[in-house]
Amino acid sequence: MDIIVCLKQVMAGDRVRFDPQTNGLIRTRESSKINPFDLSVLAMARELIQQAGGSFTALTMGPDISEEVLWEALASGAERAILLSDPLFSSSDTLSTAYTLSMGIRKIGRYDLILCGVRTTDGGTGQVGPQLAEELDLPLVTNVETVALKGDGIGVERTSDGFREKIELPIPALLTISPFYKKYVPSLAEIEEAFSRHEIERWNLKDLMADPNKVGKAGSRTWVEKMIPISQQKVCEFVEGDPKQQSRWLVDQLLKRGFLS
Repeated sequence: MDIIVCLKQVMAGDRVRFDPQTNGLIRTRESSKINPFDLSVLAMARELIQQAGGSFTALTMGPDISEEVLWEALASGAERAILLSDPLFSSSDTLSTAYTLSMGIRKIGRYDLILCGVRTTDGGTGQVGPQLAEELDLPLVTNVETVALKGDGIGVERTSDGFREKIELPIPALLTISPFYKKYVPSLAEIEEAFSRHEIERWNLKDLMADPNKVGKAGSRTWVEKMIPISQQKVCEFVEGDPKQQSRWLVDQLLKRGFLS
């Protein structure tokens, strides 16, 4: 089985900074990490390869510092890692990101499964996986919790709207993996071995033979118009009286603020 996993490097939640001129994220190596939801994707890919044989390739788009997520993938069992990086890819929304990833996947060639996280912690839209499936004209199931080989296809299970769903679909296919699936974090020894055995491939716009009007800012249909910082101020107020008086005061405050009607 040949698997492609799509990963992303995100900003640590308490270190996010924006450029006031471009309204874009200021990305630095020390403030970045692998998208936490992608750890389940690596675990799923690793387990499927152990069961069915084959190999998996890690793919990401971003600046040079994004190579760190690929080293983590190589340490988790990936046999190949590819970084899609070009200044023209910057300021991509989900649509242009999906297009760029699809061009990378087309260049890779043969695959049975594409695995993505359900969403990222920075954007949180959950759109790239479905948009990528549309770009590649692949069957899609989201929030998958289990995968089993079924003849020439696969069987997957997920929980949706309180129901347990069992779905069979042909391959190739694209799946987004539930964050509740177990995670795999490589050991230091595995990371050291990855650096000694592997190299990261880098592909730019020319390598992908991609349409420059469909990547980066030029290919984006959404953008950040303006960033408005929000300051919060906490005030502690002590309420006197017995429990009934305190409760009455609290209800009055909630009514005044429109939280109760």
